[in-house]
Amino acid sequence: MRRFLSYRPDRVIIVLCLLAILIFLNSSASPTALHLSRNPPNPQTSIPAQVWQLYTTAGSRTTNTTHQDALKATGIATNLAATWFPVDGDWSYRFIGTGFGTQFVKEHFKDQQDIVDVYTSLRVPVMASDFLRYLLLAGEGGVYADSDVEMIMPLQDWVPEPYRNAIRAMVGIEKDHPADDEPDGWSFRFVQHTMMTAKGHPIMVNMARNITDKMLKLSREKNTPMSELELHDRDVVRITGPRGFKDVVFEHLSKEVGENIGWRNLTKLKEPRLFGDTLVVPINFFAGGQQHSGSDGASPDKRVQHYWKGTWRHWDESMA
Repeated sequence: MRRFLSYRPDRVIIVLCLLAILIFLNSSASPTALHLSRNPPNPQTSIPAQVWQLYTTAGSRTTNTTHQDALKATGIATNLAATWFPVDGDWSYRFIGTGFGTQFVKEHFKDQQDIVDVYTSLRVPVMASDFLRYLLLAGEGGVYADSDVEMIMPLQDWVPEPYRNAIRAMVGIEKDHPADDEPDGWSFRFVQHTMMTAKGHPIMVNMARNITDKMLKLSREKNTPMSELELHDRDVVRITGPRGFKDVVFEHLSKEVGENIGWRNLTKLKEPRLFGDTLVVPINFFAGGQQHSGSDGASPDKRVQHYWKGTWRHWDESMA
């Protein structure tokens, strides 16, 4: 018997209705009120049995969720959402929107007002989505996955058995191939669409701090309020996106083992490799089925399938 709900039209309808109700409640619920859980909390040093999925809208970070938002969000995610609902095992699931995300940030980072200010000032959906996923994991930990990610392997089997009591983060490789336009002629990235960490893990905490500091610096340099900044793709990549994330991950891995770690230490990785509290896993774990980097969509290591729907974009664009 499958451990997770299979894709059937009747179940998709149920999931659609459930997600719409959850998101509608999210607009007025406190960050701690909407928590569908059957399990007691795990020790803070372990990775909590908690799944996060989200969407963000263009404009103000304080925008309340509407029925239209809920329908659009669930319309994109419905075919995949059923794969994230466990029918056995002790996992919680949250699908959250803009208003609830802002409440979460204000509650969990009330002692770091600059983080709250930067998050609530962001007007670029992809940057808000990036920032919020890091803050969710920094604040409570668990598994984050984009709403266009399908779960292939049951969550309780994601961490290879030899490492299950040894790690506080698991990071996957997404790109690992030659590229003329990249430093050293090589493109190397870590996965951001699916991440797994303990509460307060340095990768997520440092990523949140770096984003905050870079955005404040940019605002000062341009003498422009953050909500009015004109941002470009290169800003997204280096601040909240893959380049910024890669730098923070390498910095943490280096600190954990006491030596400089870069892409040359991880290129063509075939087996998981432990760096202190962080397990780096080969490309097929979280990025199988791509048309580059030796990715294999049929690999038995495959945990998820990412469909690259771009659900971080404004809804009018992502629905196209």
